[in-house]
Amino acid sequence: MAGRAQADDATRGLLTITFDDANWTQYRHGLPVMREYGVPGTLFVISGRANEAGRKQRAWGMTWAQVAEFRDAGWEIGSHSVSHPSLPGISDAEIVRELDTSRADIEQQLHQRPVSFASPYGDYDARTLSLIGDHYANHVLAWGGTEGRNRIGDTDPGQIGRMQIDLRVDPEAVCAEMRRAAERKIWLVLMFHGFSVADAGPYETPTATLRDVVACAAHLRDSGRLNIVTLRDGMAIAAAH
Repeated sequence: MAGRAQADDATRGLLTITFDDANWTQYRHGLPVMREYGVPGTLFVISGRANEAGRKQRAWGMTWAQVAEFRDAGWEIGSHSVSHPSLPGISDAEIVRELDTSRADIEQQLHQRPVSFASPYGDYDARTLSLIGDHYANHVLAWGGTEGRNRIGDTDPGQIGRMQIDLRVDPEAVCAEMRRAAERKIWLVLMFHGFSVADAGPYETPTATLRDVVACAAHLRDSGRLNIVTLRDGMAIAAAH
């Protein structure tokens, strides 16, 4: 049955929505929209920020209890390191510590082993990719590569492309990308950072834009044209074809 389900999934386009950083705006503004439309995704957590959030009244990052609400809503929880350093600028030992400790933090707090990793700042090189590959099954890019348009059956799990969605992006253009993914049977992966109701910053997305994008995705899903999957599940489908 699992093989048949994957075959059925591959006859449609795939969509994955990712949130980087696990900041509080994603919890306050992002999760309610995703829940409303029943859309899961993958949340990349900076584990050190989550540890700190539990000790501060006003914290930038989510607490582990808030991260757990994403998990309970069907989201995959991935790692975005412990302290968000630029990995190419630190030693092998420091990189391994970032990879191992963040994974251990997530396992301890959420009782699930993360298999997907997003490099801080989108910075990587051959050395960091090799080390990441020793610890995680999947690695996502912040930009470059396929720019989010990944071919099912021909996607490198170490360099999964993503399309950044921020305040400059027209939600109708994103909806058009999703329609093309459905028509061409490709795997579209979107990347969001923070959310804002008004006056969005450079790496933020207006909440209205998120709602428009997610509503379009849900419509395509409900009409049988597009499957919405976590990054982990999307890579499993892509690798099987």
